[in-house]
Parts: sequence; structure tokens; C-alpha cells
Amino acid sequence: MFLAQPLFCLCQRVRPRKRRVGAAAVADGRLGTTDGPFRNGALTMFGQAAGNRPCHPVAGLCMFRRLALAALLLAGGVAPLQAQTFGGDLRRSTFDGVADPLDEAGYGPDDGVDATSDTLPRPVRRRPGAADETNAAATEIGSTGLTGGGRQDPVRPFSDRLATVDGIRSIGGRRGMAEDGIFEGDTLYDAAQGLRVGTFTIRPQMTLTTGWTDNAQGSAGGSGSYYTSLAPDVTVSSDWSRHRLDLALRGAYVVYPDSSADDDPSLSVSGALRLDLSDQTAVNTNAAWSYSREDASSAENPSGDGDVHGLNASVGVTQAAGLLGVTLRGDIERTVYTAAPATGRRGGRDNTVLSASLRLDGLTGAMLEPFVEGTVLHRSFDHTCSDALCERRDAVGYQAKVGTRILAGPKLAGEIGAGWRVERLDDARLRDLAGVVAEGSLVWSPSRLTTVTGGVGTAFNATDIDGASGSILYSADLRVAHAFSDRLTGEVGAGYSLRTYQGMALDERTATGLAGATYALTRNVALTASYTYRNFDSTVGGADYDENRIQAGVRIRH
Repeated sequence: MFLAQPLFCLCQRVRPRKRRVGAAAVADGRLGTTDGPFRNGALTMFGQAAGNRPCHPVAGLCMFRRLALAALLLAGGVAPLQAQTFGGDLRRSTFDGVADPLDEAGYGPDDGVDATSDTLPRPVRRRPGAADETNAAATEIGSTGLTGGGRQDPVRPFSDRLATVDGIRSIGGRRGMAEDGIFEGDTLYDAAQGLRVGTFTIRPQMTLTTGWTDNAQGSAGGSGSYYTSLAPDVTVSSDWSRHRLDLALRGAYVVYPDSSADDDPSLSVSGALRLDLSDQTAVNTNAAWSYSREDASSAENPSGDGDVHGLNASVGVTQAAGLLGVTLRGDIERTVYTAAPATGRRGGRDNTVLSASLRLDGLTGAMLEPFVEGTVLHRSFDHTCSDALCERRDAVGYQAKVGTRILAGPKLAGEIGAGWRVERLDDARLRDLAGVVAEGSLVWSPSRLTTVTGGVGTAFNATDIDGASGSILYSADLRVAHAFSDRLTGEVGAGYSLRTYQGMALDERTATGLAGATYALTRNVALTASYTYRNFDSTVGGADYDENRIQAGVRIRH
């Protein structure tokens, strides 16, 4: 009855109009203005209908009535503002879930942390101006077992897998993990601000370390040595209202004063471009080039002086249509080896793989969203006769894979899939290169201070070893990062890889473990320290080795 009187007064004093009051009118402040939907007889914020006298002779009661009416209108207008569309927007401008509400310290209600306790560290907070999206050009697809195929490839940054999962979550318009408050494994006190150049942000970083290893050669019988490493890292990200371009350059040069022959360079350059043609259609292009030294104990590199050059590029189109997402992608992968083989000619493994893939995603909005993917491929070698047996190794093949995306809110996300791949070589003397394919990347955030990542990967590689069709490399790793404060973080991890050759009894296993910590001294300078253990085990006699590596350094970034 109390609220009915001002509504009755409004009906008497305000001329009806066909236009409705929308949420936008409330949001942008047009309610009560002379040019809004309530003009020509609508209520003004001063308690009087335009062109009419006040509803009540008592000014205070009239104002109270109008305030009550405004509250009702706001309550009805705010709800549409929170509505979200699902499955239609491929960009990261929308979000189909509601993040956990935070208390004053930044913890969610189910983090199991009392923010008022003096015995627990305060939650880390992002430095104002720091990037809230990972760099799509620095993704780690699957796993490399913590280390790549190089002799001393540095461990990839913890955030690379978060970048991969961000790309997985982006189908359907989900926002990035950093925006959900997921800890990215690095100190936030010195989070990179970057340099603004036009519509791009450049984030440079340089790490200088020194350390000691008991196996500088990374081979059986290797000797210990001190070393110094210089590792630049530069990322570039666009700040466009639509579309996105990411670039990344990473390198490392390890110098051994005792022997320049053991110096170990590595470099990678990559880029990722996303074109949002519409809310339902996106084009994703990627390109990368990498260089590293090949493992000296590998059966493919008996001389120990080989290098590996890799070039990859892909173009894919994704279309979301209701509950179905369709992706058509083309890939090219070029690999060049410089190692001199025990038999045959140099460059016998150099090859190019062309492939085309079709993937269907179920955009159901459930925690598990299934997908199926099929691929056809062709592998061609630069030299058709590179060994004593003159084996023709060109091949055609296919790959089929099924799996699911895991989207359990901001705390658990990723993708896991398995399937089968076959490459049929032209030479009838060689067996098919065939095996199980397993790929996946997962990120779990049990609390806002801890993040766990895991990955599995499969790679089919060429060989020119007589009688072998090729090799299949299975890799997996698990890493845990924790923020003790916004200045101090720690990380532990373990990785394992198995390379098995088809057509001959040859296996190579590599186990890796790491522990590290980072402490931010200033807004731009941090101290780093790490320990890495590596064990290489081969069925080839005399190739096994172990390595212990400890290092400390200074990281500078802007």
C-alpha cells in the first residue's frame, strides 16, 4: 500500500509512452534526464514530472516515494546487465560463468583460508597495469617432459601452459585464467608493465645466471664445469578492441669457460594472430622457428655436434554454431638436422610434413565438453636415398583422436585426448610408423596461492637409421608453483619422456626433476635460483648418463 501510492501518482501525472526503460538507460545515467526515455512528462531526479506539478504537497514524502520508485527500476535493470550469452562468442570479451566472490583479502569462499588470520600469508595481487592475458605465441602444446630435444634446453616458463589452456577456454567466450585470479607461477611484485608503442605492449626481460654442472657435455663420461648463461625474453601483445596479435622471442646462450665446444645456444621466435570475423567465427594463425643443439647421447647424433632447426606454421578457422564448434586447420612442419650420421649422408632426416585437420567440439556448457578430431598428412624427405640401403621414407598417413575439454570453473581447466596415428612409408621393407597418440594440458588451482599444471604429449619423428621407420616420443610432466608472498615464489616439477624406435629394439628414456625459487628485490629486479636433475637411459650400451645442475642469477624486466 505504501509503494502503491507513488505508482498511482505516477500513472496520474505521467503520460504513457511506448518506449521501455532498458538496462542501458539505468547504466549510462539517462534516467531522469530531459533527453532520456522518460522525457515529455517523465519523472526528473528533482521529484517533478516534466510539465506537471509535484505529486504530493509534502516535498519530503514526495522525494522518498521517487527514491523508492528509482530503487525498483534499478533492481529490474541490473539483472539483464549480468546476463551472458553462451557458446556464441569466440572472443574473450564475455564469460559464461560467475567467478567466486572474494573477501577483502582476495580469497574465495571455498579456498579454505581465513583471510583474517595473522599466521597465513596474504594473497598475492596483480600489480596495477600488469598484463591480464597470457601470450598466445608462448603456448606449450602437450608436454616436452620439462626439457625439449636439445642438449640443455632451458625449462619453459610456468605460464606457458596457462597460455595453452587460455586458448582452450576461449572457445565459447570464456575469459583468460589470469582474469580469474589464477596464480601464474611468478612473482607479482615485479610483474612486467611493458612499454607502450602505439597499440602494442612490449615486455622485455633479461636473465643472467651462473652455475655449475657435473656433466657439461650432457653425455656419458661428461665432465663438470662452471658456466654462465644469458637468456633474453621479449613478448609483444596488441591492444586492439577486436583481433589479437602476440609475438615472442626467447633465447639462451650458455658459455663454458673450460671448453667453448660445449657452449650451448638456443633460440625460438613465434607469433600468433587471431582474427575475429564475427562473434561466431575466428581465424587463428601461428608461426614459429626454433634452433637448439641435439642431445649428444642420442642415437641420431653420434658425433655430438648436431643442431636442430624447426619451422612450423598453421592456419585454422573456427565456427561456433549453437552447440557445435567446427575447426578446419592446415599445418606445415619443417625440420632440418645438421648432425652427421654414422652411415649415410648428412641431411638424411630433413623432412617436411603437410597436414589438414577437422575438429568438432561440443559446446554444451557442461563441465566436460567432448571433441573429435581427424587428420590426414603427408611426409616428404629432401633426399629419397640417404642411407646405404636407399630406403624410400616418404609417407602418407592419418590420425584420429577423441577427448574432452575440462571446464570446471576457474579452478580446473584444460583438455585431454587420445587416439591413433599411422604413417605408411613408400618402402615396403619398412614397417608403418604407427602408435597411440596422447595429448593434454591441465591447470588446477587448489587455492589462489597455488597452481598445479600437468601435460602429456606425443611426437612422431623421422630417422635415417637403417631398418627403422622412425621414432615416437611420449612425454609427460607435472609442476607445482606456490606464492609465499607477492615477492617470493617457489616451484617444483618432474618430467619423463620415452622415445621408442619402430623397426628396431632401441629405446631412450629421460627423467627430469627441478626445484626453484624467485625473489623480487625491486619492481624490476628479481633473484632466481634453481636445481635441475636429468637422467638419460638408452638401450644402446655406454650412452647412459646423469647430470646435476645448480644455478643462481638476476632477472631484469620492465
